[in-house]
Amino acid sequence: MRPTDWAPLPVSLRPPGDDSITVDLRGVLHGEEVARARVFFRVIVVIALTTGAFIPMLAGEGWLRLMSAALCGLVVVVGAAALLLLRRPERYTPEVAAVVGVVCGTTAVIIIYYIGPFSAGAMVLTLGVYFFGTSHSRLAARSTYAAIAALYLVASAGIAAGVVPDRSLFSTELAQPFTRWFQVLMSQVIFGLTFYLARSSRRATEGALERVNRANLEIHQRDALLQEARTELARALRPGEGRHTGAVFDGFTVGELIGRGAMGEVYRGEDKAGLPVALKLLHPNLVDEPRKVKRFLREAEAAAAVDSPHVPRVYGSGFSDEGTPFLAMELLEGHDLGWHLRKTGRLDLELVIEMVGHVAKALAHVREAGVVHRDLKPANIFLTDSLPRTWKVLDFGLSKIIWEGSSLTRDQAVGTPSYMAPEQVRGPQVDHLADLYALTAIAYRAITGTPPFSGHEVAKVLYRVAYQQPLCPGELTRLPVDVELVLALGMAKRPDDRFTKVEQLAQALRAAYDGELDESTRARGWALLRRYPWGSSLQPRDRGGRDPSAAA
Repeated sequence: MRPTDWAPLPVSLRPPGDDSITVDLRGVLHGEEVARARVFFRVIVVIALTTGAFIPMLAGEGWLRLMSAALCGLVVVVGAAALLLLRRPERYTPEVAAVVGVVCGTTAVIIIYYIGPFSAGAMVLTLGVYFFGTSHSRLAARSTYAAIAALYLVASAGIAAGVVPDRSLFSTELAQPFTRWFQVLMSQVIFGLTFYLARSSRRATEGALERVNRANLEIHQRDALLQEARTELARALRPGEGRHTGAVFDGFTVGELIGRGAMGEVYRGEDKAGLPVALKLLHPNLVDEPRKVKRFLREAEAAAAVDSPHVPRVYGSGFSDEGTPFLAMELLEGHDLGWHLRKTGRLDLELVIEMVGHVAKALAHVREAGVVHRDLKPANIFLTDSLPRTWKVLDFGLSKIIWEGSSLTRDQAVGTPSYMAPEQVRGPQVDHLADLYALTAIAYRAITGTPPFSGHEVAKVLYRVAYQQPLCPGELTRLPVDVELVLALGMAKRPDDRFTKVEQLAQALRAAYDGELDESTRARGWALLRRYPWGSSLQPRDRGGRDPSAAA
């Protein structure tokens, strides 16, 4: 939660290549101010002690000297208390800074009345105005400046007008009235310019830090996108003539090669009636691996179990004469989401909401069919070129068929690291809420232009998925706060903190975009972010000894 009085600043950044948690810029600025405050209050204590030590030897009325000496003692006490408090920087709040500033400023003006409002001693007041003017707290800056300027104006103007007697060491009784009023005016001008200079310096510092923050975020985005591109490059589709072109499998004629991946190849083909199909064949090197063959054939079984316009139709499956398993599926014209993101970086929010809506419909049918996809990622979401424009979910090779109790990937974490749910990191015992998480993570990627988690090493990415919150999406792009709340709920570490169904995610995202998010969902989102703020790091075990990313 951000303090109400601190001036707005970017919350966090992740330096490029840094594997640590995000850096809190507000904390850095607060630490810098605490360090300056320690120096300032030491100086103030020295000035107060020196002034108080000389007062008994100075001229002036006894009561005035006694009061000034007592006030010097008060400044020493306040300064010492501030130094003691600054040993724990979190205690130096905006309210504390404002109180200390007003007390020191008020006391200093009264002491200056004894020394001389128009003497060199007034420079101490300028020092206070500048120090508190550079504070990150607007309350401390403005209240201290107002107290010093107002009290000094009353004292100096009162002396210039002859209303207040001038009993100071450096009296101006012999000065001409115009000279005294000139001093009154110039003092206020100097205070005002000093305050303006301090606040301008503060804004310049914050602006520079914000630009550094933005630059680092851009570098982080580019680094994340580069890692994503390298991953996709390993699975890049390379069109051309393949080894099976021209063959006939169970009535399906194999045409040109249109895609190649780690598991196999995809060809354009035709059925017996000459209608176009997509033929997916397992890579020959994997044919002798029973687990790979089962995983390949399970895609046909899982996809065939789902009756949805947002899932490609399966026309058949079988084996070639050489024993290579194949799937005959609906041929799609268009590009996957990964292709669109590589081309544009990010998608318009309206298009993302449409994508989430279509994929949510597919996943609802998947859930009703007793299937968990388990490998949702941009490469497995396809946008067709046909009208009406339709998003489809591809590749059920890693899906889990609940009603069969499949143990094909038992004791293994399966999926794509950047989009895996925290519970999926620990093993295959997941349900449809893992797909809901993955869809939200994909939406985060499409909206912000950056994956929620990325890195050079898979283990580190998986750790971040389980124990760290992604950067605040509002730091990466402009979007409604309600959309941030929906993304936070969809990517909650605990499954029980998410939406219960993927349809609810799609509906909430649409409502957030339209400014109609219900208060209950909004309250849940804020409650979640209060517990786990964007960019924060979770402890592997919470206070109760439970894993925070595991279901309650």
